[in-house]
Amino acid sequence: MKKIFITMLATVAATASFAQNPNIGKEIKATKDYKAGLEIYNSQEASLAPAEKAKAWAELYKLAKPAADKSFAAVIAQKTDEVNYNDIYNAIYAAKNFKDNDEKKGTAAMTEMENYRAILINASNETNDNQEKLNYSKIYLATAKDGDPFVSLASFFAAYASYQNKDYKNAQAYAKGALNDDRVKDQAEAICLQSASMDMKTKQDTLNYINVLKELNEDKYFVQICSMYGEMGEKAIAEKMVEDAIVKNPNNKFAYYMRGSTKNDNKDFDGAIADYKKVTEIDPSFVYGWFNLALCYGNKADYIQSTKGDRSGRLFGQDLKDCNDAFMGAISNLEKVRELDPNHEQISNWPMQLRMYYNAVGQKEKADEITKMLGDY
Repeated sequence: MKKIFITMLATVAATASFAQNPNIGKEIKATKDYKAGLEIYNSQEASLAPAEKAKAWAELYKLAKPAADKSFAAVIAQKTDEVNYNDIYNAIYAAKNFKDNDEKKGTAAMTEMENYRAILINASNETNDNQEKLNYSKIYLATAKDGDPFVSLASFFAAYASYQNKDYKNAQAYAKGALNDDRVKDQAEAICLQSASMDMKTKQDTLNYINVLKELNEDKYFVQICSMYGEMGEKAIAEKMVEDAIVKNPNNKFAYYMRGSTKNDNKDFDGAIADYKKVTEIDPSFVYGWFNLALCYGNKADYIQSTKGDRSGRLFGQDLKDCNDAFMGAISNLEKVRELDPNHEQISNWPMQLRMYYNAVGQKEKADEITKMLGDY
């Protein structure tokens, strides 16, 4: 058995040796054309030894460089019509592969291309071809040195192109490389979130998305994270997050906002009202705090009517007073929403809510005023 194994190894080695082409460099040079030379290389790459690959890329670089030089000169002269970004990309790509296979000689080629690399950032930005955008940005990243000022931009363009190509895993990975650049961080964050949200089908998918939100900015996405935990049946986790957040920062408006929402759902309307009042105290300009405070008052009034009214729905005594006080609380807080959001751009339905509460307490003229404002009088 041992002799057979050695014989097999010798056969494989002989086959590999037979497939090698020590003249690959000459064949590529003879084409006098980069694309034709690249086709020859690609057809034989799997069988080439490292030294042969280095010779091949050396010749490919020589073929690509004149066209790259021409386009680079056009960039410097601002003759945009004469610039071919693919020519610059080809030369950098060849130099990079030359260096990968021959560190010493290939480094000299990459040094010649150093000033050309920045042009790929403009190229990535200007092209509408997603594959070109991805090629330009990826080769830029692959040839970047520590401290390169445009790495984040290249990462963003790679993220954008990957997202457009529905490669969501790489889109998310590239986007993270652009999150610290003020020029593109908002767009990069959006790509990261959108990519992470695609194809969310299982509970684990949702948990993975929550982890992305936490990684990006747990405070910013606090409400969304808590809501998602609640929606997936992990209310205890959401409630603990809220309580921990309040302990950590007693002025965390979003924590009180979420706790108020939970209390409202549990029909603890007075507790919800207290939490939403705290939200408006912390941030008087937070229109959603005032709106939800108003809804809590309205829900309290509705609950009193449904549980305390007689068979005809009528209320008497303290119950009637409590109900009217709740409706008036809803109205006063919606008037604050009206002040903060007069054109109902942030909260589109506050006018309808306010009209409903006006009608509930018999203030028909004010209700009609809202109707006129809405244009459906």
